Amino acid sequence: MFKRKHKAISDETNVERIEHKSKKNITLGAIFGYVAILVSIASGLILTPWIIDTIGERSYGLYGLATSVIALFLLDFGLTTTTNTYLAKLRAAGDKAGVQRFLAAIFKIYLTLDVIFVIVIAGLYFVSPYLYQNSYSQEETKTLQYLILIVGGYSLVSFPSTCFTGVISTYEKFGMNKFIDLIQKLVYLGLTIVAIKLNWGVIGITAVNVSSGLLAVILRFVYMRLYLNVKLDLRLRISKEEMKSVFVFSAWSLIFSICSRLVFNVTPSILGIVSTAKEVAIFTVVITIEGYIYTFGAMTSSFFLAKVARSDSTGTDEEKREHLQALAQKIGKLQFFVISLIFFGFVCCGQEFITFWMNGNESYQSVYWCIFALCAYDIFYIPQVAFDSAMYTHGFIKPLAINSIVKAAINLGLSFWLSHLYGAIGAAIAIMVARWVELFLNNYAYKRYLKISLLRFFKHIYLRGFITLIISAGIGLVLHYFLPLKPFNGDIRIKFLIIGVTFVIVYLLCSLFITFTKEERHYYLGVLFELLHIKKKAPKQVEAKPSETEETSNAEEVVEEKDGEKQA
Repeated sequence: MFKRKHKAISDETNVERIEHKSKKNITLGAIFGYVAILVSIASGLILTPWIIDTIGERSYGLYGLATSVIALFLLDFGLTTTTNTYLAKLRAAGDKAGVQRFLAAIFKIYLTLDVIFVIVIAGLYFVSPYLYQNSYSQEETKTLQYLILIVGGYSLVSFPSTCFTGVISTYEKFGMNKFIDLIQKLVYLGLTIVAIKLNWGVIGITAVNVSSGLLAVILRFVYMRLYLNVKLDLRLRISKEEMKSVFVFSAWSLIFSICSRLVFNVTPSILGIVSTAKEVAIFTVVITIEGYIYTFGAMTSSFFLAKVARSDSTGTDEEKREHLQALAQKIGKLQFFVISLIFFGFVCCGQEFITFWMNGNESYQSVYWCIFALCAYDIFYIPQVAFDSAMYTHGFIKPLAINSIVKAAINLGLSFWLSHLYGAIGAAIAIMVARWVELFLNNYAYKRYLKISLLRFFKHIYLRGFITLIISAGIGLVLHYFLPLKPFNGDIRIKFLIIGVTFVIVYLLCSLFITFTKEERHYYLGVLFELLHIKKKAPKQVEAKPSETEETSNAEEVVEEKDGEKQA
């Protein structure tokens, strides 16, 4: 499938050439990434209610429970963050040999941890019937055991392969990474439909999900080996000093990873212990929708780690800070534009969406308020992704880890109490409080360690944007509360479409003339030209050259920062 190309990653020290390629790679990554997300959302909209109707709410809750409990214990010991950060820094330094040595060392660590996880998964298999006996019957806990074996077995294979994704992202081949994601989602969609039609039950549906994931693992390894020519040679070693640095960084990443799992991943288990199976199923739906909103808004977030690493390799401290400030504002404004469109669109017509999506089941109306509580945080967190990346590449992961400890402690302290009293809504409130506290602490860390101006950042991102939101969301909410269903014969889907389309049109128009300045509008026209230029370059190479000469080198440096995100 992938053609061998030995010179694909040559000339790693030519920053100008890398930046030129980066612009196109981000564009392709954004295109395939958003297509993959749309396929995922569409399949979720179609499959989730279908699966629930086919296997039942309790079995669907078992699937969410098995997935979350495995994710809770399958810690990567901070290795994913460590891998992505170190590979980005090594590539920025032009050290291809160092990339392969580091990859070999980190993969051996993954394999060692896999041995430990075999014991953990075996323990979960035997303990789960006793842990959830109050919420599920004996037959259901037996099914849960099978699901733990399937999901756990896949996790043991996919866990070491996360470094393949890191390598591909390090070389900024975002298009291929997202294209593989798209293939995985299409295969999952097709196999799941087959599993439902043939009535394979929750075990069969889980198995086909695992199969599509294994296919993605194989494709990434083949691409890394044949196209990028990056070898996984376990005989290679890194020095003791390098290994010590990796372990120190990984230790704080481990704390961060553990605390992250003590939020979403632990919540279904808490609900299973102190609440009911119904609340577990409701929160599983909440996680699905929240995941769609977050993924859509933050899809391009991982694209800029390599850029941040390169920006730290040249210039004075003041120049580095100014470059980071400008990069963060460029990325942040587009991230805010995308996440606000998705979140406030859901605010305006989310209740109608949940009603027809769940076939009028009123017990799922609480999902709307859970999403509202959880995703308002994303409006402020997602635009700050460049600061997060800078904290990693500068080695300031310790304060982020400490902040995550505070978040996890608050969540656990509130979750058992509120989940017992209010079920899924109580769990969402606990997560909401914990995440906002962490966001406040992280902003303090950005200011202290990165020496950036948060006031300048917030003014650039939100001052104009909130005017757009007040106008567009106001119109959407007026339609939500005062548009009657009677003219549409009670069909709530028509009301959903009217509100949704109206909100999107008003939001886009207001964004064009209020959120974005004249210079930014001019810039986005340049980005649009770049996208059309890429499409025309292959068949008409002669006509493409004059267009390239019209761009100045300064304009190219500006465009490259936002190119990928705007294509979405």
